[in-house]
Amino acid sequence: MTTPLDALVAALRDAASYNAAAEAPPVAVVWCDANNDFLPLIPALRERLPELLTYGDFDLTTRTGPAVWIRAATVGAIERVNWPEDATPIIYLPGIARDTLKGAEDCPHLLQPLVWYTVAGSLFGHVNGKDWTLRGFLSAERGPLKLNFAEDAATREALSHAALKFCTRPVEELKGKRWDADQLNTLLAPDLAADMLDWIDGALSETADAGRFAAFANIAEKELKFDPRKLSRQDAIKRLAKREGRWAEIWSRFAASTGYSAVVGYLELEEPASLFDHSENRGAYPRLNAQAETKLRDELEKLADLSPEDGCQRIEALEMEHGWRRDTVWAKRGRAPLAQALACLAIVAKGKSLPSHDGAALAEAYAAEGAAIDWAAMSALAAAPRELDRLAVTAALHTIYLPWLEESAISLQELVRTGKVKLASANSSKPTDTTILFVDGLRMDLARELVVLLEKEGVTAKLGWAWSGFPTVTATCKPLVSPAASMLSGPSTTTDVLPVSSDGKPATKPILYKLMQAEGWETDTAMLPDGKLWAETGRFDEEGHALGSRLADRLLAGIRDVVDRILQLARSGRSIRVVTDHGWLLMPGGLPSAALDVGLVEPNGKRTRCALVKPKAHTSYLQVPWTWNDEVSIATATGARSFYAGYEYAHGGISPQECVVPVLDVAGSRVRQDISIVRAAWEGLRLRVEVRGGGDLHVDLRLGAETSGPTLIKGGRVLDEKGRTSFLVSDEHEREPACLVVLDDDGRVLAQSILTVGGE
Repeated sequence: MTTPLDALVAALRDAASYNAAAEAPPVAVVWCDANNDFLPLIPALRERLPELLTYGDFDLTTRTGPAVWIRAATVGAIERVNWPEDATPIIYLPGIARDTLKGAEDCPHLLQPLVWYTVAGSLFGHVNGKDWTLRGFLSAERGPLKLNFAEDAATREALSHAALKFCTRPVEELKGKRWDADQLNTLLAPDLAADMLDWIDGALSETADAGRFAAFANIAEKELKFDPRKLSRQDAIKRLAKREGRWAEIWSRFAASTGYSAVVGYLELEEPASLFDHSENRGAYPRLNAQAETKLRDELEKLADLSPEDGCQRIEALEMEHGWRRDTVWAKRGRAPLAQALACLAIVAKGKSLPSHDGAALAEAYAAEGAAIDWAAMSALAAAPRELDRLAVTAALHTIYLPWLEESAISLQELVRTGKVKLASANSSKPTDTTILFVDGLRMDLARELVVLLEKEGVTAKLGWAWSGFPTVTATCKPLVSPAASMLSGPSTTTDVLPVSSDGKPATKPILYKLMQAEGWETDTAMLPDGKLWAETGRFDEEGHALGSRLADRLLAGIRDVVDRILQLARSGRSIRVVTDHGWLLMPGGLPSAALDVGLVEPNGKRTRCALVKPKAHTSYLQVPWTWNDEVSIATATGARSFYAGYEYAHGGISPQECVVPVLDVAGSRVRQDISIVRAAWEGLRLRVEVRGGGDLHVDLRLGAETSGPTLIKGGRVLDEKGRTSFLVSDEHEREPACLVVLDDDGRVLAQSILTVGGE
């Protein structure tokens, strides 16, 4: 498509034409530009016209120099300045009129070497003998383009700023309308909101980009009644914070971003001017948000002095007061961590007691609802990474979460004591599953989040539950869920609660692996796609012991790692059973302590919730037989207590968190390979598409840059078995943006790519 710049190139070269029968060829084309109208176009013209020379201070890279240098260049005397043999040099003279050059006696001394070219060369200009102005070249009836411009001074100024933008657009788009200052300014500064934010942020200035700044200033003055040439950035901030009229659009753009640090700095200097501003626009002021965070921190710390009932009521009141801040720009920018944590604390505060009359009812209620309380507590901690904020969240959790943990643990302990719950015991049956993925320390709340992430990947996981063994430690419970369980037994005495193999070797990881391999199980990796496989992933228990309450910061990343491992196995066609050994308790600041009675031995230093009972010893704590040998008694700390003080993370005892363990079944047949668009090529208005892993999926082309735009191909297309298809698109939207989407059978977007209809 032809542009005004193309027309200018053609006109300049046409100026060198001559009648060979009657004239000598011109030695050069002389282009006078008294008002510097064409100066913004010169860099683009230099790329198109190697024969273009510019009068000015010497700069070899731009082929610019004084008159004497230009004389030498036109005759080929400058080694590094050359052009095609059939081209005639073009001499551009910015700021100089042809009358100045023609008046030899009055011509400035430095220009005199170029006077000769007015005789031996050809002058570029209007047929009336005058130099072209940019507006004249674009609009003259006897010119090449005949475009329509308003004749006021503002339009001439706007054209000078928008010259390059205007002259590189297709002529077909420019014809048929009357161009005025507003339209030209919009070409150079089409996005007022972005320009205003860039100006406040310091990215747009008159010094850096005079043309764009001038266009922006003119638009801002007209549409916002704000002139950045006269008013300050802080003046703009006052209007931005109030969000009146079109300033609301600019605020929305700011709120959707995470940048503009200087804008934030200016906003930090502002406060609402009245109580009305405080109520209507309170979310605009970071100072108010910071004050609210400080107040909330103080209120959460005070919860340490309240009863659980009063604490829950206070959390509800604080949520009413501060919840709105989660929808502000400051929350999105991470400046309202306590407001974010408060949403999670409110869930904890509403937690219901678990059924205490029946073990299955308790476990079902915990898996369905109670685990969400645990996750909310972990999320509250993760939302407050700063120590100052975490101490406030810790105070709240000790008041509203710890009593719920204590009550739930005591309920389950009583059911175990009365025989209404039997924890898992060793059995001789062998697993029927062929792929088992063991995740160390996968508590029920983590498993629920794991299911959510798997569903986002298009995987359906069936979540169930089972009772753990006892004590709830890896040494006892991991062998119990392994394929080697039937080959293990418990000795009559133990110091480490590890079962042993038939030859008396403790069931450490190497021994477990040898036993499984003897039964035909491969470990970690499988040579055959249908072979029996035991794989392991997850470090929740390891990191819990190392990090304490900081484990909350790592949970999401750890769950994503488990998702990756499941997808890897499922994509090989395997159906997977996900198992774990035990759960855990976590209380920032430390679980309450329980005295270690005489006659109790806490095994191996890390099992702070259980203790071995010496023969004939007496204890007030609940005693439960060891899973692997009923003759070995193990005591459990009452409620949510720990036999050692100061432990934030602990397990080994009896509580829903430790004993109700998740079991997930994942089918591999529904999992696809990673979907990605590897080719989207236009051949005219036909688009050829190739999608890796896209066999039998659907594709659609939707108008605009959003995935939800109107379709350009009715009914979409189905990719063939190689993930390929092609289709024609109407020319109605040629050169407009469109979004190519890959969809599954349920219409879910799996991949996308932004294109231009017909190509660039």
